[in-house]
Amino acid sequence: MSEKLSVQEQSTPIAEDLEREDWLKRYREARSATIASKFHENWRRTRLQEDGSYTPRIKETTDKDWIAAHGSNQVDIANTDYFGLPRDWQEENVAAARVIYDLVDNFRTRGMVVGMFENPAPAGTRVHEEWLGRNQWAAGGELDKPFVELPADEQAKDVEQVQIGRREFGYQERRAA
Repeated sequence: MSEKLSVQEQSTPIAEDLEREDWLKRYREARSATIASKFHENWRRTRLQEDGSYTPRIKETTDKDWIAAHGSNQVDIANTDYFGLPRDWQEENVAAARVIYDLVDNFRTRGMVVGMFENPAPAGTRVHEEWLGRNQWAAGGELDKPFVELPADEQAKDVEQVQIGRREFGYQERRAA
């Protein structure tokens, strides 16, 4: 006959599982924030000018704290580093980074990331579909089409995000043969 477990003994595995889940959520968010800042800096590099400034890209923000601190709802996202961005613009980068985190660190999807050099379409498709889901303004526009039908430069943006995530997680860059 087996012994009965005390209430504390019965709850310990659950508590440990909950602690593990909490740690994993915090880890995912921390890694996503790191990747998000790299996404923003990578995007900014495409706007770098010879004088060291960036071609401006003015956007509106709804971040009330940022607006109060800056006296405007207008932000030049190109001339602002990630940590200086309003929360709503940081969040778009973080949302994209969560997709990459889930692709790169999830054993169910990691295969498409590992094999992306031979076939970048599955990972690129996932990134693009998630972006479309977050950016309803793009519905019906030139980017509202399957990944494989996008122009090469647009496909490259999605693939570059996956490559940034791969580097962040320590995957080796593949050398051209």
